[in-house]
Amino acid sequence: MRKSIFTVAPVVALLAGMGIAQAASNAQITITANVVASTCDVSLSTPNLDLGNYAAADFAAAATPVAGSVKAFTVGLSNCETPMAAGDTANLIVSGQTLAANPNIFNSTGTNTGIMLSQVATPTAYISAGDRLNVATAGVAPAAGDFNGKTLSLQAALASTSTTPDLGMVSAPILFSFSYN
Repeated sequence: MRKSIFTVAPVVALLAGMGIAQAASNAQITITANVVASTCDVSLSTPNLDLGNYAAADFAAAATPVAGSVKAFTVGLSNCETPMAAGDTANLIVSGQTLAANPNIFNSTGTNTGIMLSQVATPTAYISAGDRLNVATAGVAPAAGDFNGKTLSLQAALASTSTTPDLGMVSAPILFSFSYN
């Protein structure tokens, strides 16, 4: 009996060792770019905006910014090429993760609380993911200055999908991409 156990042991060890071996993992990257007739660099007045701390009681209505949390920032264009034709437009496309059924409340932390954006000039017209914001329009005799140095004044505010917001940190990475016409 003892002899047969030692005969089977190397086979069992070999099979067990084969189960430990794993296949090599794969990796995938998605690379994006945009080919446009004219380009500009996009810049922000600040790379981070801290709205502060607020109590759950500050949330008076769902999908409505907490008034005291509103803070302004600017998005600008620089290093612009000359527009190709009169009336051409320089735009910013807004993108970022939003809360389900609320494309205008940006949030990447999985809570029911996020950030709402609007232009300072139109504070109750909230910006949604995918919106195209016009920054400038080329004049009759297009020149680089038609787009260069132009800015949008925006504001951010804290909001929730409920009057009982989830407690905790809110984070909303938002991307502003240049779009021509």
